[in-house]
Amino acid sequence: MAEEVKVERNQNYITLSLNRPEKRNAINRAVIEALDAALVSIEADADVRAVVIRGEGRGFCSGLDLRDIEQMGAGGLTFEKVIARVQKLPVPTVAAVHGDALTGGLVLALSCDLRIAGEGARLGMTPARIGYLPTYWIFRKFVETVGPANTAEIMYLADPVDANRAREMGLVHKVVPDDSLASGAAKWAATIAGNAPLSVRAMKQMIARVTSTAFEVEHQDLDELGNKVRTSQDAREGVRAFLEKRKPVWRGQ
Repeated sequence: MAEEVKVERNQNYITLSLNRPEKRNAINRAVIEALDAALVSIEADADVRAVVIRGEGRGFCSGLDLRDIEQMGAGGLTFEKVIARVQKLPVPTVAAVHGDALTGGLVLALSCDLRIAGEGARLGMTPARIGYLPTYWIFRKFVETVGPANTAEIMYLADPVDANRAREMGLVHKVVPDDSLASGAAKWAATIAGNAPLSVRAMKQMIARVTSTAFEVEHQDLDELGNKVRTSQDAREGVRAFLEKRKPVWRGQ
């Protein structure tokens, strides 16, 4: 297993730790590949009954590594495919969020079934700051989880919210002191793992099926709009400005 993701077995649940603390656990190609390999292993292990996802260092995950963004946009294994794999795991997943969970990091947390956050956590989506646009699925997941009004606040303002505001929105299920986060997530995982495994796995399938078409609409035009935004001059300028630590110059092109 690649060192970018630590895998720890705790009786009948697994803890996956993003391990790029010097980069605030920004997701690059190596992290994507390590996460995917870990998830494949979990899928094949009938003794695993829950999964905790967390981050090493000062934060959960600061999002995609923009210096690696072009590589991530290429074919093959992508962040979107790994996120889909997280969602489709047969067992419940718990995101233990501390520090920053931004953009791709928040998407990863939102892909988990349960989210517990430390008091010092900050959660946000910042694509509007760099002229980018999340995919239709991401918007659907946010609206499904926190409703259209809160989704609008998160997306339009692009300002991270603190843990308590995230709890008010329904973005996280529980807020605990930072030094209790690890034990809180472990308790949830152990509780889930102690319940009847066939029941829990079936419950996850039930929830997924109930919501599978509730928010589904024709969105080919939105996909085309998204591609237009993501390949725009503004999007390229936004990434350059972020990497150069300057304010972008928007031209609406």
